[in-house]
Amino acid sequence: MVQYNFKKITVVPNGKDFVDIILSRTQRQTPTVVHKGYAIARIRQFYMRKVKYTQQNFYDKLSTIIDEFPRLDDIHPFYGDLLHVLYSKDHYKLALGQINTARNLISKVAKDYVKLLKYGDSLYRCKSLKVAALGRMCTVIKRIGPNNNKPSVFPPGGVWGVRCT
Repeated sequence: MVQYNFKKITVVPNGKDFVDIILSRTQRQTPTVVHKGYAIARIRQFYMRKVKYTQQNFYDKLSTIIDEFPRLDDIHPFYGDLLHVLYSKDHYKLALGQINTARNLISKVAKDYVKLLKYGDSLYRCKSLKVAALGRMCTVIKRIGPNNNKPSVFPPGGVWGVRCT
């Protein structure tokens, strides 16, 4: 008999808190000082590291969310029916799909900006590209938050990660 432990599912923070967690971790875990006297290759590497690290953190967190939440096909029919009554199966699947799409979009954004950073010719241009990359990643996360017609993926303190709207 399969044991289901739904209490192990971590609480998903709302979009703003999620972004704050990732960006503060990036700030703490990567080097923070670069000077204009550095060689351009070193400057490029500095900013590429920040973009790649942020992308990896987003990817890991979103993958954890996707993996921890049970798949509807794998759980007992009783829990599936309970989920449908409380949260709507369609909204649940849509929310997990949005998270998966966001994960893929963030990877594409990071890949594109790392490619652009390889050809950055000044400290200012590299910094601008890094800001744009992190901004676009954060925008992707904020867009999958509560909308008028879509289910909320990041409710405050939600257990399932979705809310019936």
